[in-house]
Amino acid sequence: MVSRVRVDMSICDQKTLIDATQQPDGTIKVKIRSTCKDVRDYGRNLGVVGPDDYIQAEGSKIMQLATKCHLTPTCLVPAAVYNVVWIEVGNISKRHALANKSISINFEE
Repeated sequence: MVSRVRVDMSICDQKTLIDATQQPDGTIKVKIRSTCKDVRDYGRNLGVVGPDDYIQAEGSKIMQLATKCHLTPTCLVPAAVYNVVWIEVGNISKRHALANKSISINFEE
């Protein structure tokens, strides 16, 4: 099964699609397609993640590579990777996520 999320970073005019597929050994293959060069580099380097990477942020390859690949602290892609992986492994209900369609950050002032 494949889980997919789309990240619309309208503030920097970049779009990203992230797929997560559980592998037979329990790891998760992450595929990232993006209009952002830095996010594409991040995706190429991320590849496969294990539970140590997606259960917590400290020591996670997901977070360490975000810094190494020059993603800004405001980039939503690393958070989206956590979300799509959690959906793929069942930590977030896929049915519930699809019914709600999105989570968001809304600028108020």
